[in-house]
This record gives sequence, structure tokens and C-alpha cells, in this order.
Amino acid sequence: MEFAGGRGFRIGNNAINSANITPDKETGIGSWTRDAFLQRFKNFSDITKTMAVSPTDPQTIMPWYDYAGMTESDLKSIYVYLRTLKPVKNKVNHFQANSFAAQAGSN
Repeated sequence: MEFAGGRGFRIGNNAINSANITPDKETGIGSWTRDAFLQRFKNFSDITKTMAVSPTDPQTIMPWYDYAGMTESDLKSIYVYLRTLKPVKNKVNHFQANSFAAQAGSN
């Protein structure tokens, strides 16, 4: 399950799970082109223009602003490397609001 996502992180009472970054076309990033991959990082290159996120949007633990400062060459290398991984079918529920509070209340 390496690189297939699903590792949970607690943020307050919420759970955010890591994404599947294997080249699986259904549940990973297998359908992403190299340009789409690079653009995802470029979207976060100007920290003064933070992107609005609503509670209904997918949440992520990825430190996008930190990685956005990488060179395009480095990001291309990461993309090429990720394409060499074995595709793993693993649909990840990225965000669960109040999941830890709900669990605590049911114990």
C-alpha cells in the first residue's frame, strides 16, 4: 500500500487522509498529465494568494505552498518517478469532519 494513501492525520476533531499518488487511473493520479501535475503546484506558488477552501471541498495534508517553491525540473522528476510506481486501486476518503469528536462521543 506504499504511496496508495489512506494514512490518517488528526487536525482538531477532523481526520484528513493522505491521497493515493500511485498511477492508478481510477483512484490515484494515473490520469494526470505532466502539465496538470505541474499546474497543481503552480497554483500554490504565490503564498499571498491563498486559495479559498470550503468545508465541502476536498481537504489535504499536503504542504502545497512548501512544494510549490521547487524547481520545475524537480517537480517533473517527481512526476516521472511516481509514474514508475505500481498502480494501486485504493479509493481514499480524504476528509472526515468531526470524525474524532463523533468517535469520542460513541465510546
